[in-house]
Amino acid sequence: MMKSTVKAKECLAHGLLGVGMVILVAGCTSGLSTKVTESANSGFMSLWNTYADCKSTSDLGQAVSDLEQLRSASGEGPVAHEGFVLPLPTRLERLVSNPASRVAVDVEAMVSACALHAGELALDQGDIDSARDFFVSVITLHKEENSYYVLKAKTLLGRLGHGVNVSFNTR
Repeated sequence: MMKSTVKAKECLAHGLLGVGMVILVAGCTSGLSTKVTESANSGFMSLWNTYADCKSTSDLGQAVSDLEQLRSASGEGPVAHEGFVLPLPTRLERLVSNPASRVAVDVEAMVSACALHAGELALDQGDIDSARDFFVSVITLHKEENSYYVLKAKTLLGRLGHGVNVSFNTR
């Protein structure tokens, strides 16, 4: 009887040790994934806020600034990469690449919509050259496609070809 009690205590101790290890491992991995998710979400929200700001502004300078931020996020414009730093031996370091930035939206579509809006603002302000540059940048970005953005840019470029109508309000 003494032998079975000792064996039962031993099994219980091993079982508790096993459960404790599972909880420890689960706790460590779940904390890491939460931080990664929060970080990715803040990047997405920043990108989305920039896009929303571009589409809602009536200030050409602000729209251009937002467009530059979106272009850098899409990889079209000048990009300031934050390097992925992991201390590795030299032999392994050449086999590791920087992780790709992933977002849940089409960043090129956001860039195009912002560029069209900036072009319309420039056109409304009489800055024909800037408007043309914005519209052409949309067509250049979507070279192989005949998307909504390309059709809209071509339509707006056509408006440039017909001249700008100016009206004066006299009272």
